[in-house]
This record gives sequence, structure tokens and C-alpha cells, in this order.
Amino acid sequence: MNCKSIEDSPGKLFRKRAHIVYFRIFRTKLLQALGVSVLMGSASVLSQVPEDYYFDELPVVLSVTRLKQPLADTPASVTLIDKDMIRASGALNIPDLLRMVPGFQVAFPTGKRASVTAHGRGDQYARDMQVTIDGRSIYDPVFGGVSWQDIALDIEDIQRIEVVRGPNAASFGSNSFAGVINIFTEHPAQQQGVELKTRFGTGQNRENYGRYAGSVGKLDFRIAGSRLEDDGFNTRTDSATTNSISFRGDYQADNRDSLFIALGYGGGSREEGFPGSLDQPSRNAYHINHYQHLGWSRQLSPEQELRIQFYHNYQKKDDHFGADLPPAVVAGYGFDSHRYDAELEYTNHFNENFRLATGFGGRYENGEGVWTLGENTPSRRQLRLFANAEWKIQPDTIVNAGAMYEAFEGKRGLLSPRLAINHHLNPNNTVRFAVSRAYRMPTLWEDNSNLIIYLAADMTPLDYLFHTLDDLEPEEITVHEIGYLGKLPNLGLTFDVRLFKERIVDIIANIDNENITGPSIFSDDRAQSYVNNGEVKIYGLELDLSLKPTPNSLLHIGHSLANVRGQQLRRIKSNGDLRFLDMQESVPEQTFSLLGSYRFENGIEISSAYYYVDPMEWLYDGDYVPVRTRWDFRIGKRFRQEKSEIDLEFIFQDIDGDDYDFYNDPDKVPPQVNVSDKRFFLQARVNFQ
Repeated sequence: MNCKSIEDSPGKLFRKRAHIVYFRIFRTKLLQALGVSVLMGSASVLSQVPEDYYFDELPVVLSVTRLKQPLADTPASVTLIDKDMIRASGALNIPDLLRMVPGFQVAFPTGKRASVTAHGRGDQYARDMQVTIDGRSIYDPVFGGVSWQDIALDIEDIQRIEVVRGPNAASFGSNSFAGVINIFTEHPAQQQGVELKTRFGTGQNRENYGRYAGSVGKLDFRIAGSRLEDDGFNTRTDSATTNSISFRGDYQADNRDSLFIALGYGGGSREEGFPGSLDQPSRNAYHINHYQHLGWSRQLSPEQELRIQFYHNYQKKDDHFGADLPPAVVAGYGFDSHRYDAELEYTNHFNENFRLATGFGGRYENGEGVWTLGENTPSRRQLRLFANAEWKIQPDTIVNAGAMYEAFEGKRGLLSPRLAINHHLNPNNTVRFAVSRAYRMPTLWEDNSNLIIYLAADMTPLDYLFHTLDDLEPEEITVHEIGYLGKLPNLGLTFDVRLFKERIVDIIANIDNENITGPSIFSDDRAQSYVNNGEVKIYGLELDLSLKPTPNSLLHIGHSLANVRGQQLRRIKSNGDLRFLDMQESVPEQTFSLLGSYRFENGIEISSAYYYVDPMEWLYDGDYVPVRTRWDFRIGKRFRQEKSEIDLEFIFQDIDGDDYDFYNDPDKVPPQVNVSDKRFFLQARVNFQ
């Protein structure tokens, strides 16, 4: 494990890194490539902008209270990533889009397997974020986190992403711990026709994608499929291939009833591990992911709506390996998981001052893995009841109050409340005061880990790699925050400032326990385990700024500062001594993102994105990573005909490259290092109406 230099005191580091950020962001090459063009182009077309462009209402979001609310009325800060930002970013996957969110960190343990976390404290699974696609949670019940490469969703089919920054368990339950990422896909009625896309570039990166959207009577539907290949990092063997296919159908039975169906499959082979490693050797793993999602909604009246949904997620990872040691041994990280979920939601607009969204749901999830969970087949049942109310107590003051109660099989019940007051100083300026509590339920793996090395000859158990002994409690977070949302209509500017304090207790810590006795006399009496131990307080400031001075240009800035205090258990030694981990190392002091785009009169678009993350340590199997920067550039042009469209893009990623990503241990035997490299792509899309 690498450590900071003694010379790098926190104050000195902060000043030095802040200087690096602001100097590099506004360096000449970025201004020339983007900023000057945006500003000059904006001035030249300012007189052509419709007057009402500057007086549009703030965007309406759905992800905070389950009620449709303008941003100024929500009880939490929300980063909205729309189609313009998606296109301008040049991102080729969803995790890269999330680099734009203040306080978020993104890393790739392998070339295509991503980890997304907020305010650090993340490992390769980043279990503290709830992620949904059209209302279906894609959180993995066994290991936690999201298998981003297997979700059977191409970035082309995303309408928008709403990211709730901060706990949102009052609306989405446990695991909405650090935030919620709600992904909304395009309605098929907006995509009629055929679209074909191909991309190729460095790193043997290739993608082929096809989509057909049409209508049959009252049914609008979309069928899409893709194949993605990537060689991963140059410093290791981690190529990946993913094939996916998906279907979405929307049926409008009448003016009151609508039906929704979504089906998808994704999977492929992944190269994992490092050559010569004993517990992570080079190997091929195979992933399968499929889902079924059904929904029905009825408009009971102009003020009332009833929605029912059901979904099933399945994930399989076939991953095991052998080592030719004396004696030869085998182990693995493979598993199967199922999640079944049903929910009923009712919303009512009682009057102009009071609205309510309430409902209940149930869930069953299980996991199975002879390598990871032993002979056990752990499962968990959950019942939940929720309500979120919006009460306008004065014309300029709104109270949002909500809570969710969850009853778990074999665990204590959880009540996650939230209370917020939004005061509109005037139509363009709002202040918000909020307090909330949320929980992160331990995953099935954390609760039941039983990873054993076996003798290859007769599968005799030899030693534990992971073994959970404790009955784990959920992690708990309490957050106090003050927010400010402002808008300058004459500049097309909106900005969100969030000042927060987070207190996290009962941390589910991954530890080395030297006292765990293996099932064989060959055991070295050391394994990893999970315990509740640790407390951390995070004080921070986040800024989210969007500027759209003209319909042809945009600028987005995300910035966060964090100060951390606390520790958690890291190792129990054989003599009973305890070793703790200082959590300051795992939370970067600041992150920064800058995205800009401009479309010229001749149709050529240029855009650029810059990302900065202070040093941080990725927990458990990850490493300490120095300052991480990334500069992307994109140039594109659309050619429109009466019934067709051709879209060409050149995308340059990580132009200033050669930074460490997640793994950074060259001294380990074998070395475990991920080094990002410059990548260049040509992407072409053809659409036929």
C-alpha cells in the first residue's frame, strides 16, 4: 500500500492541488479549443434567441419525492444530466457520465468494470448507491453495487439521468445511502425508425449497435441490440466482450390506462486478475444478466394516479480458478442472484397546497455460490411502506416530509425519515434546510461470505479467504444540509450550492482477521471478514452550475470540497491488537468537472470535458491513487436529409493520460497497476425515419 509523503500536509496539498486544478482547467489549449469558441459564438447569435428562452421554468424532476417537482421545490440537491450533456461529454458509458456529478468518484478495477461512489469510501463494488432504470433497481443483492457493463442499455437510449446527491431512503429505501441515480430511457414514440451505430478506436475498442422503434396500433416499441469489445488497460490483461439485447413496449390502452414492459439480456466474457497472483490469478469469467419489468398506471382522476410495477433481475457470474501450488488448489468468486420486487404507488394532488405520494412494496432476493457462499443459499425478504408529502404552508414556503419503513427477514426494521423546508426568496432564488436519515443493509455476501480454497484433487476445504462471523447491523447515516438554488434567466444560468454534514456509524468494515481458524490444518489462520466498526464525519460543500447562454451552447461545472474525520477497524491481529484505518485517506478533499459545448452555424459541434479528483485510497483490494485528471475532446457534425440523418464524431479521451486508476501497487508480486492511456475513436450513426 502506498502512503502520502510526509511533506504533503493536508493544508499544503489542498493549496497545491487547488492551484493545479484552476491553472490546468483554464490553460490556453482548453480555452482555445472550447471556451473562446463558446463565448464568441454565443455573442454572434444572441440576438437570434427567442425571448422566452431565458424565462423557461426550472426542470421538473421525479427522483426525490416521487412527485413531479421543479428543482426549486425538491428537498435535496439534484444533478440533471440531459441529452445535450450526454452528447457533449463524449462519454461512451454511463459511469463516465457520472464524473460530472459533484462529489462523485469513478474508477475502473478492470477496463470495463466500473465502480461509482460519492464522497469516497468506495471499493470495487461501491455498495452505497441506489441505481434505477425506469423505476427498476439494478443494485446487486449479493455483492452490492452495479454491474454496469451488463445492464443491456446503450447510452443512445437514455433520455436523462437524475442524480440525487445525498441520502434518499425516504423515497427509495435502504441502499439509497449516499445518493440515487435514476436513469430514464427514451419513449419509443420519440425514436421511430432505424438507427445503426458503429465505433472503433484504440485499445481494440469496437461497438456495433442497432435499434428499431415503431408502432402497432396503440403500442409503441423499441428493440435494440449491441456488441462491445475492449482490450482494457495496457498494463494488464483485462479484455471484455459484451453482447446485449433489449425490448421496451408502451401500450396506451385508453386515456386512463397505460402499460409498460421491458425485457433485456446482457453478458459476455471478461478477463480478470493478474498473472502470477495467488488469490487473483489471470482467468476468464463469464457474466449473464437478464431482467423482466412490467408496469401499469391508471389516471383515477386529474388529481389522482395509481401505479403498479413488478420486476425480476437475474445475475450470474461464472468465475473460478486454480493454482498449481504444492498441493494444487482451486477457488472462485462466482455466484447467482435473483431479485423479485413488486410495488404499488398512489399519488394525490389534494389541493394547490398539498400533495402526497404513498405506497407499499415487497421484495425477495437470494444468492447462491458454492465458491463464495459455501453450501448456504442465503435469502432475504422485505416489506416496505412509504409516504412523501409536499405542503405549501405559505406561497413562498414549502415543507417536504417523508419516511419509509422497511421490515426485513432476520433483521431489525428500519425507519428512514426526511424533513426539509424550502423558502423562495423570490422566483429565482431558493434556500433549503433539510435533515434525513438512511441505512445501508449489508449485502448477502457481507452477511454470509464463506470463500474457501479447496484441494483440487478431492475438493477438501483448506483455508478461508473470506469468512463472516458476526450478525451484521446496517450502516446508518444522518445528514444535515443547507442548500441554495439560484437562477439568472438573462444569462441562462442555474446554480446549486449544498453545504452538508454527514455522520456515518456502524460502518460495515472489511477487515483482516488473523484469528479466523481455517477448516484445515494447512490454514495460515488469516482471512478477511466483515464487522460493524467505525464512525466517520464528513463536512462538505458542493457546487453544481449550468450555463446555457444560447440554444447552441452549454457549460456545466461541478465542484466539491470535503473534510473528513473518523476511522474504522482494518485488522485484528493474532495477539488481539487492533489496527484502524484513517478515513481521511479514502475521501478526496476536492473533485472538479468542467464540460463545455458549442454548435456552429454550419452544424459542426465541438465540446470538451475536464475532470479532477484529489488523491484517495480505494478500500480493501484497491490502492492509494495520486491526483487523477482526465481531459476529453469531441468534434462532430450531423448531416440531415428529409427522412434520414448521419452523425459523425471524433472522440479523444484522456488526452493528458497516464494516471493510475484503482490499482497502484507496482511493488506487489506480481505488480497490480491500472494506468489510463490516451484513446481515440471514430463513431458514426445513421438514422432512417
